[in-house]
Amino acid sequence: MLTKSKTSGTRQALLDGARIVFAEVGVRNANMIEIADRSEVARATLYNHFRDKDELIAALIEDEIERMRNLITSAPDRREVLFLIANDIAQNAALRKVLSLEPHLIAALAQISETPIWNQARNILTTSLRTSSVGAEIALRWCISQLFAPIASGDLESSIAAVERSL
Repeated sequence: MLTKSKTSGTRQALLDGARIVFAEVGVRNANMIEIADRSEVARATLYNHFRDKDELIAALIEDEIERMRNLITSAPDRREVLFLIANDIAQNAALRKVLSLEPHLIAALAQISETPIWNQARNILTTSLRTSSVGAEIALRWCISQLFAPIASGDLESSIAAVERSL
C-alpha cells in the first residue's frame, strides 16, 4: 500500500506529466497513455488517481491555483503579486499551447463565474492584495486578460500600477 507522501508524490508526478503533454500537444491531442508514460508511472496507477482526462484536468486546475497561491505568498506588496501572476500566466507553456490549438477551452476556463474554483481564486486575491471583493474581482479580470493578450514587459509596470490604483 502507498503511503500518503508516496501517493501525493505520484499524484504530483501525474499532474506534472499532464502539464508537459498539454504543453506539447494540447488537451484534445493528449491521451492518458502518454501522460502516464511522461509521468513515469504505470497506466493503471494513472487510472487509480484519475478516472478520465476531465478528472485529471480538474485536478490540474486546482493544483495550478495552489501553485499560484504558493508563488505569491512571498510577494512583499501588491505590485509584486500582480507581476508574479502576470509573468506566470504569460510564460505558462501549457496554457499557450492550449490557447493556440483549442482557444474555446481557454475561453470556457476563463469565463469568471460563481464556481468553487473561481471563488477560491477571488479569495486568494482578496487576501494577497489586501483588498475588497470588488478589488479582487478587478484584479482577477486583469489576470485573466493576460491569458489572451499578455502585456509586453515594457508596459507591464504601468499596467500593474493602474490595476493597483483601482484596488
